[in-house]
Amino acid sequence: MGKSQKGFTLIELMIVVVIIGILAAIAIPNFIAMQDRAKEGSTKANMHTFQLAAEDYGVQNNGTYGADCAAVAPLLPRGGANFKNPFSSAAASYVDAGAWAVPQTTGSTVAGITAYQDSSQQKYQVCGHGKSADLALVLSSGQ
Repeated sequence: MGKSQKGFTLIELMIVVVIIGILAAIAIPNFIAMQDRAKEGSTKANMHTFQLAAEDYGVQNNGTYGADCAAVAPLLPRGGANFKNPFSSAAASYVDAGAWAVPQTTGSTVAGITAYQDSSQQKYQVCGHGKSADLALVLSSGQ
């Protein structure tokens, strides 16, 4: 009597490997894009947190806003200890923006940075930089 052999042939195994490769080629770029969108969302959350600190500064100083980041930053939750750049995890991911413009730009090429700019301590703008460009969202006083 002959022995029957059970198992997979080389062709069957190669087909399975090709299918897994195709699925990985589809899934990995989508996963990376999703991570980038999440980090940009975190940058927007940082912008909002900085806006709340700027409004808090305005309330404490009779409607006058902080002239720069250094004036507003101490009012961040826990003094800004948890305010991190979502792209690099670096601390203090905020800067003063360049010259006043509407809408404001960060003036930075660093991904995840939040920029603050004040116009004669009467109004301010908070903007952020995404992975490769400034975000379209600009927060300002009175919003």
